[in-house]
Amino acid sequence: MRVIHSVTKILISISIAVTLATATPGPAQAQEPRKELVALTSDSSAWQSVLMYTVEALSGVLVRSATDPSPQPWRLDFPSGDPQEALIRAQLRSILRIRQVMPADTLVRSLEFGKLVITGDTARVDVRFTETRTCPGTGRTTGSGWSTTVLVPREPTQKIWGAARSAGTKVGDRLPC
Repeated sequence: MRVIHSVTKILISISIAVTLATATPGPAQAQEPRKELVALTSDSSAWQSVLMYTVEALSGVLVRSATDPSPQPWRLDFPSGDPQEALIRAQLRSILRIRQVMPADTLVRSLEFGKLVITGDTARVDVRFTETRTCPGTGRTTGSGWSTTVLVPREPTQKIWGAARSAGTKVGDRLPC
């Protein structure tokens, strides 16, 4: 046992000696030159907070549609070119069981997201939900919906995004059939 301990000490000493012998004198340098930080235009963590807020706001719709396990007709509008677009679309397709809207659909839900705007320590996104029903026999439509501005504050000391909240929600209904 003592021999193994001595051999281990020798190997560690050799390893340290080789490391020190190959090290260059002076301060350590980074592999790449330092780049200036640019202002964030999108942030996946901020979008996740917006997504959680939106799904919570849609909880009544999700509960009502839970009895029908088939895919549901939804229109989903998202700012094109946003780096998080593919991720958010995939998550919402799964959560909402989205399928493409067909001409025969009598109930269509729409979810629209505005551009994520980061100002200081707050991310802001406008979100709008509408539910449109086709009136039987008339071809007219009715429905309801809401719109809100979702705010996501960044915790200044930890630099993490907090829980999303609404700056105010407008709710409306159209005339009945």
